[in-house]
Amino acid sequence: MSTHFQVVKKRSTIALLLTLLIAAAQLSFNLNSASASYNLALTRYVWASSGANPSNAVDGGQNTFWQPNYGAAGWITVDLGSVQSVNQIVLKTPTYGHFVEAVTIQTSNSADDSSFATQSTSTQAFYSANYYSVTINLPSTVSTRYVRVNVAPVSGGGTATMVGELEIYGP
Repeated sequence: MSTHFQVVKKRSTIALLLTLLIAAAQLSFNLNSASASYNLALTRYVWASSGANPSNAVDGGQNTFWQPNYGAAGWITVDLGSVQSVNQIVLKTPTYGHFVEAVTIQTSNSADDSSFATQSTSTQAFYSANYYSVTINLPSTVSTRYVRVNVAPVSGGGTATMVGELEIYGP
């Protein structure tokens, strides 16, 4: 094999390796910067104050739901598995039209999730015009492991509070 051909082959190999390294670095950077685009609560461990099937609220299906005991206030807590940056909560009710009204978002980093800090309190309405979904932006980004959503019973009676999906996002 000629020396010229070997030099060209070596340079081509080096150029290919550099291209692959740059592509890998860009992919790594893009994956890290896009981390907020997915639901941090999806399929995470979850528990609630009362009611059955709290895992329905983090299963990815809006028409499966968790609700506290009928007519009662309740809370649902998601363990994110590790401390995460959180700045947005999305609540969805089943699309056949149940409501969540008073909502309080709390966070905790305590080892046993025993103490929570309130991040947001609001009154929400879920209607077909917003696809039975409400986005709650926290006043600032919070580093937390546990996110608790407190819901009040629906005023006027006749309807139970239902959380079809609880989604948690970061910056």
